[in-house]
Amino acid sequence: MENNKVNITYFELTEHNAAQIVLFIFLTIFFVVLIFLLMLPIMQKLLEVTLMGKVYNSGELVSYYITTKEPLVRTSYYFSWAVDIFAKTPEESRYWFNPLLSISFLSITFGVSLSVIFSSLLPRRYGYISQKIEREIANFINQIASQRFGFYTEKEHKIILKEISEADIRNMHLYVDEWKMQLEDLKALYKAIKWLESNLLYRFFHLNDGLIMYMRYHFSIKYGNTVLGMVYIGAAVLIIIIGLRGLKFIPPTQPSLVLFALGLEFSLLIAYAFTLMYTKSEEEGLKDFRSKESSKQLLGDEFGSSKEIESLLKVFIKSNKNKSKK
Repeated sequence: MENNKVNITYFELTEHNAAQIVLFIFLTIFFVVLIFLLMLPIMQKLLEVTLMGKVYNSGELVSYYITTKEPLVRTSYYFSWAVDIFAKTPEESRYWFNPLLSISFLSITFGVSLSVIFSSLLPRRYGYISQKIEREIANFINQIASQRFGFYTEKEHKIILKEISEADIRNMHLYVDEWKMQLEDLKALYKAIKWLESNLLYRFFHLNDGLIMYMRYHFSIKYGNTVLGMVYIGAAVLIIIIGLRGLKFIPPTQPSLVLFALGLEFSLLIAYAFTLMYTKSEEEGLKDFRSKESSKQLLGDEFGSSKEIESLLKVFIKSNKNKSKK
């Protein structure tokens, strides 16, 4: 526990190291592939049960249409499934699925999510996301130390860290006025520090306490508009593909491209939903704005308005010029 405190104190806001990046990429690829392989038998079972289907995906030569013998197409477990739905009924028909295309974005969404979870639980030396969380904690402590002391060193870090770690709700209300911060921000910082200093089991079940520091105070601010833009791009792709399907450019017996577009939009909407969940509400944003305005007003009361300061500086510069001429 003490080591974690030292890590926060000495933490430098540097770029990710190679181990963090390589391990995160490896985890992402591993989980994406694993989920894709797990979804294949699930998808096959759903087709067989819910649509009374018969699935051909073992390399058989199957006719493209169920009512004809030609042309023959070879099936594949990963790229080409022939599915006879409502088999042995008057409504029997044959559809062709490309599993890799159909469920690729679903696999990517869940794979990246698992990679983020595991990377958050790893030590900062190896955890790509845990480094980001600790970075935001360090940023908060820097801001508080700068607000309170005007500068920050190891000593000031330890003072702020100790006060927050041992704070109760009464102390937090005092800190709100002293540090000019929102109560919700201080609570989030308190929970994040507690999360970081706890054991692995606690961190797993309270992962949100750590993620909120990165998602709310960095990701949603920096990438919120980018995620929203990607959602619109996904919607545009979906509209185009649905339009092509309506114009019969995409055969009704090959729904893989439509499923691909639906999976893309689903993934982007999930990402946008999580971004919104961690974004500050308008009321909190208004409080922050008022707090900043009140700070500016205090500075104005102490030092005068900007025009007054500007005129004083001009007088000071002129007087120095006159002295230099003499």
